[in-house]
Order: sequence, then structure tokens, then C-alpha cells
Amino acid sequence: MNFSEDTRYLLLELTDVIISGLTNGSVYALMAVGLTLVYGVTKAFNFAYGSFFNLGGYFAWLMILATGFIGGYFSIFIAVIPLMFAVGYGLEKAMVAPLRKRSDWENKVMMLTLGLSLFMDNLYAAVFGGRVKSLPAILEGSLIIGEIVLNYQDIMIFILSISGILFFGWVLNNTRIGMAVQAVAQNPEGAKIVGIPQKRIFASTFAISTAMVGFGGILLSQKYFISPMSGGAIMIKAWVITAFGGMGSIRGGLYAAFIIGMLEALVGWLFGMSYTMIALFILLIATLVVRPQGLMGKG
Repeated sequence: MNFSEDTRYLLLELTDVIISGLTNGSVYALMAVGLTLVYGVTKAFNFAYGSFFNLGGYFAWLMILATGFIGGYFSIFIAVIPLMFAVGYGLEKAMVAPLRKRSDWENKVMMLTLGLSLFMDNLYAAVFGGRVKSLPAILEGSLIIGEIVLNYQDIMIFILSISGILFFGWVLNNTRIGMAVQAVAQNPEGAKIVGIPQKRIFASTFAISTAMVGFGGILLSQKYFISPMSGGAIMIKAWVITAFGGMGSIRGGLYAAFIIGMLEALVGWLFGMSYTMIALFILLIATLVVRPQGLMGKG
């Protein structure tokens, strides 16, 4: 089939848009799983999620600065992901756990994490300054298929994001802690009766989600820049994904992440990146009006 030059150029541009949407959507899916997990278990929304995303990127940047990128991203993942897990576990024990002893603790946790987010973002500005930071590409070069050019960086980000989601799914369905997390999410009182340590599950869930969003921060910070306030945009996207997919629904969050990744890429291509957040807010408002429970949420 022969296409005109303009049509071929348009198709190539559209292919780039789809690749970008899938790449970003895979990272959003990784982050959405972690955020949805916390909400499903605790029924509290973590408003510091975007700041933890930035923390993963800053940890990776500091490690590259300190080591000269010895060992590449493998050493960064090995060091930063467990560190993010420890940060999440420690913060949950020190700041979130005491609030669970109080009435209406879910709302108090949301207020706490909102304050924590503001604190962390301003701390980043004080420590790292206002100038943006960047991470090197995980893999240089491109794969050329006909006239289609696929960056190895995008391919690796997609593969690593999907691998992270699959590993999380395996842990959730094949380990004792994963099954305990599911039990607490489905029936907290029943889980307590059969002796599942809820305090440990709450802390572990918070830690796992922190590690996942930190992993996403490392991956996406290669394509974009790290700045003290960029976590706010990530938090908004995470909120839209969670609400659109259905609060507490991991499967809905996965679907929503890829849909929003594609929507963001298409709107950015057609109208400019400055309109992407407007499109996300329109989608959120439409979801709340037409289907408040989200794609996969229970009505």
C-alpha cells in the first residue's frame, strides 16, 4: 500500500505518540498498583506519593554522583529500592501508626501525608536547589524497524515496569505476606480474628508502595527531569488514575494507567503538553459525574 509523504509522516508521528503513551502508561501502572494497594488495605489515601516518586529519583541521582555510575542501573536498583522500602516502613511506624489509635484516623492520615508532601518538596528545594536534575538513559541507541525508530530507553522502561508489576502480582498471590495483605484488604475484622498481624501488614503495605513509586521515579526521571515540585504533577496523575480505575481496584488502576498514558500522549501531540493536565481534570470530573465508582470499582 502506497501512502503520500504527508500520510506516512503522520503515521510515523502517531506511532511515536503510541510508544510514548505505552512507556509512560507502564510506569503509571507500576505506581498505581502501589497507591491502590495502600488504599485497599488502609482505606486512607497517601498524598505524599508524588514526593516519594521524587525521592527515588533524587536517591538515584545522589548515588550516580557519589559512585560515578559504577555498576550502572543494576547497582542503583539494588541499593535504592530497598532504601525506599525502609523509608516507607520507618515513616509508617513513626508517623502513621500512632494515628490509627484515634477515631477517624483515615482522614488524619490523609492530612498527615499532605503535610509530609509539602515538607518533603520544600526540603528538596532547600537541599538540591531549584535547578532540575537529570538521570542518564538506562540504555543508549535505537532499534530501527523499517521507518519506525524505537529508543532502547523506552523499551527498557516498559520492560522493567511490566516486570515490576508481574513481580508484585507474584508476591501478592504466592507469598504469605501477599495473601495476608489480600486478607486484610478484603476483611480486616476477619483477618484480625485469625491472627494476621495488622500493624505489620499496614507497615509492609506502605513500604511496598513506597518502593514501587520510588522504582517508578527512577525509571521516569530518565525521560524527564527531577525538580523539587514535580512530585505534585505525579500526585495529581496518581489520584486521577486511582479514581478513574476505581478506588482500591488494582486491575482498574492498571487499565486506567495505560488509558491515561495514551490520553496524555495524544493530547500533548495534538494540543501541546500544557493541555495534558486540563485533559486529566476533565476526565476526572467526567468519571465522578458519570461513574463515581470508576472503571472497576464496586457500585
